Amino acid sequence: MKPIARRTLLAGGVALATTSAATAVQAAASQPWLAYDRRLRGLLADPPGGDFDPDFEQTLLDLNTIFRRRQDLPALAWDAGLANAARAHAADMAVTERFDHLTREGFSPAGRVGLLARDLIGAPAENIAMRLNASGPVRPDQIMNQWRDSPGHRANLLAPGFTHVGYGVLRQGRRVIAVGAYAEVAARLAGPAPLRVRSADEIALALANAAPPIRQFSVSEPGGEILTVTYVEGRPPGVLQPGAWQLRPHLSSGEHRCQLGWGPVFVLG
Repeated sequence: MKPIARRTLLAGGVALATTSAATAVQAAASQPWLAYDRRLRGLLADPPGGDFDPDFEQTLLDLNTIFRRRQDLPALAWDAGLANAARAHAADMAVTERFDHLTREGFSPAGRVGLLARDLIGAPAENIAMRLNASGPVRPDQIMNQWRDSPGHRANLLAPGFTHVGYGVLRQGRRVIAVGAYAEVAARLAGPAPLRVRSADEIALALANAAPPIRQFSVSEPGGEILTVTYVEGRPPGVLQPGAWQLRPHLSSGEHRCQLGWGPVFVLG
């Protein structure tokens, strides 16, 4: 398997650490994550003040493919879960008028992908843009050009390790809010993981038929960097306190080596 890139939520480098006896890993509170999940799914069903624009989203994918091929990079595959995460964040930014990767509550791209792309194990990143033309409708090439001209956004468009993408575009009259959700997808679960679980056994069960197989996982606070190892295949799962956790699978990248991915968010208890 190709090694999964270690990325932060916005595609920078980060050092990851496992817990020691002196470090207590705390779960996030459950209710804010359950409320955020309901909020995002509600916005997907009823976008505020406008409509999602599938043709615009497809054109962004086509333009990204052209841009990557000019750099001798493979095209990104469309992913429905990533597209849901992108659409939901575009709609959420429209409601809150906060144009950022982090919400006011601190919810992150990795958290959104963990809620809405529930069969995906990977390394996520995100581009955002908002545009209102003085005259004429906003075009997909204008959004793509904004991203190409920004070093951080351009890096996501051309990241060699990324394999999948989903674009979300909310058109509100003359204003367009666009989000690209990118990921290096390293594994897939057999089906969408449940959000609510009663034990670490249920988290392990969700991984049972992953492809390629996942033999070990840790968890962290959603979007967090401090890990606690809870399960190795063939051993009883560790005890987790109730709350919100994000799955951090250990992915083999060669003999005696592994990398850490990002997976679904679970609410335990």
